[in-house]
Amino acid sequence: MPSESGPRSRRTWARWLRSQELNLICGFGTALLLGIGSFVLAATADTTSQDVHMEDVRAFFAPLSMTHLWFYLLLVVVTLYALNTLLCTWDTLVLRVRARIVNPQAYAGVLVHVGLLVAFLAHLVGGLWSREEAPVVVTADLVALSEGRQARLLDLAMTPQADGSLKSVRATLEVRDASGQATQATVGFNEPLSYGLGSEMWLLTRPMRGPKGGDAVMLRHRVAPGNPLALLGALLLGVGTLLMIRRLG
Repeated sequence: MPSESGPRSRRTWARWLRSQELNLICGFGTALLLGIGSFVLAATADTTSQDVHMEDVRAFFAPLSMTHLWFYLLLVVVTLYALNTLLCTWDTLVLRVRARIVNPQAYAGVLVHVGLLVAFLAHLVGGLWSREEAPVVVTADLVALSEGRQARLLDLAMTPQADGSLKSVRATLEVRDASGQATQATVGFNEPLSYGLGSEMWLLTRPMRGPKGGDAVMLRHRVAPGNPLALLGALLLGVGTLLMIRRLG
């Protein structure tokens, strides 16, 4: 009897990990825990959660806190969610390949699921390895942005609101790479200077007066290695969704 119960138990667990019920539970659980987390973060923004910024998850573990229990539970739920999606996607792909189906529309669901998995991975990479570097003040003189890259301010255009606050800021920069080749780039409040598919960005913080009295802008330097994966995930989700719409049409 023990020799039979072991394999049977493993098969039961394998079926459960692949089940649609687990997928629905994890989906609703993720939404519920994220909702709880939004309230907890807002309520503890000045205390326990004061070091939580952007997608960085390291602050939740330095130190561990019962206030962030929702986040620790979320990690378990999302891990099960990803495992369930991976196993179901693999099973579907194997069935399609064995049946020698070549119609791209038949793989729409697979693409959507792979896009979701890549999105999970993007959040993990971004949460563990994203970081903020020291801000950079760009003036009319060349300043270093990062290793091998320099920039200087060519023009600064500001549009005020009726109350005197700034509606928009557009800074035109000359950017030089390690070889000395110069290009122009425009930076605004919603237009960062970006390289490597968003893995490295300089975001406009505010215009200011430079050390010598001229115009200057402060740029916040952010390293976000998860962004290229997020773009890939969005692309896969988009293609899969379009194929799915065509199939239903």
